[in-house]
Amino acid sequence: MFKVDDAMFKIFETRTKEECMCDKYKQLMHRSYKLALTDKEESDRLNDKARKILDELHRMEYDKIDH
Repeated sequence: MFKVDDAMFKIFETRTKEECMCDKYKQLMHRSYKLALTDKEESDRLNDKARKILDELHRMEYDKIDH
């Protein structure tokens, strides 16, 4: 019998707005961290953008944020 891997079908799952915002926050923080040594201004700008998303997630009471 052929067993289908559940991970294959994750692309078809709908994601909540909070999950999308959380991913965006993580991406921005990662980029900000990488730029911190070479471009301080851009790093700060990305960090501010990420913090705004984090504040919004806190207002929405989303508790699945990995800090």
